Amino acid sequence: MPMEDTMTATKRMDRPSGTMLSRRQACALGTGAAASLATGLPNILANATDDTDTETRVDAILTSMTLEQKVAQLIMPAMRTWEDGGGVLDLGDAPGLAEALRQHQYCGVILFGSNLNDTEQAVRLVSDLQRNNAEGANAKATFTIPYLVAADQEGGSVARLSMGTRGTGSMAIGATGEDGYRNARDTGVVFGQELAALGINVDLGPCADVIGDLCDPGMSTRVFSDDPETVSDLAWGFSKGLAKCRVIACLKHFPGAGDGSDFPTSESATLDELREQGLMAFSALVEKGADMIMTSAVTFPAFDDPQTLADGTTQGHYPATMSQKIVEGLLRDELGFDGVVITDALEMEQFVTEPDTGAQLLPGTPHGVAQGVEIALRCLLAGCDILLIPCDLKDADAAQWYEDYLAGIVAQVGSGSIDEGRIDESVRRVLRLKETYGVLDLDVGGTNLQEAIARAQKVVGSAEHHKTERTIAEAAVTLLKGEDVLPVRGKGTHVVIIGRSSYDNTPISYALAELMEAGIVDPGAFVVDAITGRVSGDDKARTRLYIGSYYALEEGLVWPDGLSAAIAEADFVICMATTWAGADALQDHDDRMRGISRALEEAHAAGAKLVLIDNNLPVGAARFPEADAVVCSYLSSGYDVDPTTGSGSEHMRAINANAPAALRAVFGMANMPGTLPIDVHALERDEDGVWAYTDEVMFARGSGA
Repeated sequence: MPMEDTMTATKRMDRPSGTMLSRRQACALGTGAAASLATGLPNILANATDDTDTETRVDAILTSMTLEQKVAQLIMPAMRTWEDGGGVLDLGDAPGLAEALRQHQYCGVILFGSNLNDTEQAVRLVSDLQRNNAEGANAKATFTIPYLVAADQEGGSVARLSMGTRGTGSMAIGATGEDGYRNARDTGVVFGQELAALGINVDLGPCADVIGDLCDPGMSTRVFSDDPETVSDLAWGFSKGLAKCRVIACLKHFPGAGDGSDFPTSESATLDELREQGLMAFSALVEKGADMIMTSAVTFPAFDDPQTLADGTTQGHYPATMSQKIVEGLLRDELGFDGVVITDALEMEQFVTEPDTGAQLLPGTPHGVAQGVEIALRCLLAGCDILLIPCDLKDADAAQWYEDYLAGIVAQVGSGSIDEGRIDESVRRVLRLKETYGVLDLDVGGTNLQEAIARAQKVVGSAEHHKTERTIAEAAVTLLKGEDVLPVRGKGTHVVIIGRSSYDNTPISYALAELMEAGIVDPGAFVVDAITGRVSGDDKARTRLYIGSYYALEEGLVWPDGLSAAIAEADFVICMATTWAGADALQDHDDRMRGISRALEEAHAAGAKLVLIDNNLPVGAARFPEADAVVCSYLSSGYDVDPTTGSGSEHMRAINANAPAALRAVFGMANMPGTLPIDVHALERDEDGVWAYTDEVMFARGSGA
């Protein structure tokens, strides 16, 4: 199905926030497994018609709910594993988990890679989760409110559908320049079709953060650009693509400074500076009609109010998620957002320990129920609606934790710590979102499960989707340096290709097979693959290739026998760099840097040209200015999976399209039309030998092409 014609029945979803769908319209949008899951609300909405407005229906549900039911509608657990078993793939294999979920009608569940193994399994799991939720409601003689089923399908380095389409990642989309909006929207459509086919109705993506620190290990290529206008434009395109498929986009991480990995703070970010960066992007997205936003676990001491921490004396700052000044003050009041705000994962250490002082944020045993309730209270008072993963629902103890947690929040209302009206505000927003996207009208058991599986198998990881992914990957390839060096001549030359690790053998071998089939590399070339031990071709051939790697996670720097001898005879050495995140990864002692440095030194000693392929953040030209050519592809994940396309019922696991695209371009099989989506600052080594970024822009945004 052409991208422009995809899900034409859902065009009403492509709308500004506040334009609601009638119940009949919402039901008509159902596709794939999602439409097979529905129960609806027969007792509450028996008299509802197309003329009944959304608020009336939402109010009817809300007024019928007990306080306990309301609180449950604000909680979204995860269940990665159960009772020390493997990943939860079949609810029937975890009856204790099923029983725990039946105790309350939670807002929904979030699924991870450990829950999503293949298409048929995923459809069955989501269907069983929705059915189990309905059974719990029926047992309590009340109504059913179907789940929001969420997954982090940003694409690129964060992609939960191992059997689906990985996508190129956001920064690669940002590198496609004037075509970026279309590529973002098409990516959203691809993910929306695949998620909807599985019954997943919330995509916890895309990131609307504006990258500010190239050393931030939590974000890297998950971010579209360092330009807020570009970020908002592409994030909106991605969101509209999802909405065409009746999947809710969740923009993250407000106020736009990342997800809080490794306890970062935004020490120097004043309110004015944020308004020029992250807030500008989110402001535009709110104005355009964003439905759902995730808050950040980063702290902002430059403008947020200090808090007295758990010991009663230490002054520190709450994460943005728990900050009333940030969520209610900035997002709700200043930007005017009245959609659903979901927290970042509350199980993270950022909600236990204050990063600057190392002190415990709130009283109670870390990750215990009492502390969890305190965190929930701060989040709700701050203006958040959905409490994401307060605890991983992994065993009977965790199930009891949830019972005590829910009761504890109810008790906070009873004690007057939080008003029930505040709870009602959040429940109303959640129900309104479910009504808008047709979730309230899902018909559990209404469609044959085998038919839903068959439909999903035609969509998830389809050849058409991989074609879209490949097209975007090729459009993103950016040449930062070496126009006079490339392309690598594939005939009558000696070429050494060095992957970062043995995993890189997969995209290297795949790209070489395509290059040989096209005649760009001599099909009879003598190829020595030191990673697999395979040797092929005529050992008297003029074209010779050697494939190796320089790093292993367990061992650090590795240098296979024969690699130096191969480099000594090489005309070109292609070195793949795949990890740059984190300041420590840039230092001379890092084994990955040592490997690239050695390849560069030996290549130049042999008179060979060194071509560096940056497969993550595009900082290779700054770190290794001696490289003869630098090419950027913006994604380092998924290398050990064969990058082939599936069609019909033949579905391949999620692949990395970016690395083969870069290799094809380096050999001249494709152009390099990409442009740099961020400024790359120069790196300088101080007197102590420490590499750090300077204020000098070495390659400006827009470089390339």
